Amino acid sequence: MAPCISIFIVNYNTCTLLEQCLRSIFDTKGDLAVEVFVADNNSIDGSPEMVNARFPEVSLTRCSQNMGYTRAINPLLPLAKGKYYLFLHPDLEILPNTLKRFVEFFESHSEAGILGGNLYYPDGTPNPCEVLFPGFKNELLCFAMRLFKKLPVGRNLVGDYNPLEWSHESTCRVNWVWNACMMARRELFEVIGYFFDEDFYVWYADWDLCKRATDAGWAIYYLHPAKAIHHERQSFTKEDIVGREDVFYKVDGWYSASAMMRDRYVFLRKHNTEESIYGVKIVNFVENSLRLWLIIVSFLFRKVTYKEATFQLKACFQTIHAIFKG
Repeated sequence: MAPCISIFIVNYNTCTLLEQCLRSIFDTKGDLAVEVFVADNNSIDGSPEMVNARFPEVSLTRCSQNMGYTRAINPLLPLAKGKYYLFLHPDLEILPNTLKRFVEFFESHSEAGILGGNLYYPDGTPNPCEVLFPGFKNELLCFAMRLFKKLPVGRNLVGDYNPLEWSHESTCRVNWVWNACMMARRELFEVIGYFFDEDFYVWYADWDLCKRATDAGWAIYYLHPAKAIHHERQSFTKEDIVGREDVFYKVDGWYSASAMMRDRYVFLRKHNTEESIYGVKIVNFVENSLRLWLIIVSFLFRKVTYKEATFQLKACFQTIHAIFKG
C-alpha cells in the first residue's frame, strides 16, 4: 500500500531528540501509512547508529559533511511516494492525533497547499508562527511592537503574540508556517518544483516555499488542532550557553547569527524591492545597535554573566556585520 504521508527530517547531532521525534511519529500515526526519510549531516553523536538500530524502517541518508537544510533534504524529495509531505525538525515531538488532523484538513480544504502545526515549547509556552513577511513597513511595525513589549506593562498588555498578527488560538490562513512542523500536498511540489531553493542554507527556506506556493495560487494555513512540542535550538554542538533562566540550549562556539541573517537577505532580495531592502537594513541596524547597548548595560549592572554577555555580544556584532554584508 502506498504511504499516505512521506516524512522528512534533517538531523545534526540531536540523537536523543531525534529518537524522541521518530518514536512520536510511530506512536501517533494510528492507521495512517507513513514512510520516513532522515538525512544526517555527518553527526558525531551516534545519531545514524541509533536510527539503524532502533528504527530499521526509516530510510537513512548519511551526508559526508554538514550540508545545511536545503541541500540535505532536496535529494530525498523525489524518492517520496506519499500523498502528503511532512517536514519535521529533529527536535519536534508529535502529539496524538496531529497527523490525522493534518490529513483531515487537507481532504476537506482543496485550496490548502501547506499546513503548519500548533507548536509549544516543553514548558507549555507557545512557539508562535509569525504571519508578516519581512519588508520595510512590516519590519518597522514589528520592531516597534518588540520595543513596546520590553516596557514593564508591554507584555501584560499584548501577551506572547504579536497583536499585529493574530492570537494563534484558532485555525487561520497565513502567509507562512515553520518547517519545524509543516505538511504540504504532493501536487504542490509537482506545480512549483520538487526542491527547496539551495541559495538558503538553513533559515527562511520555509518562508520561500510558502511564498512560491502562494504565488502559484495555493493557500497556507496554521492548523490549531495539530499540536506538537518544539524543543527548539538543539541542532547545534560544542558549547552550553544559558541566556536566561527559562532558556537553555546548545550552540556552536561561534553563533550562527550571521548565517541566519545572510539567509534572511537572500529571501529579501528574492521577494522585495531594493528600496524595501534598504529600509529593512536601517531598521535591523537600529534594533541591533540598541540591543548592543542593552547587553553592555546589563553586564555592567550584573544582570548577565560574563559568559552570557560575551555570547550575546558576539551574536550581535555578527548580525550587524551580516546586515551590512547583506
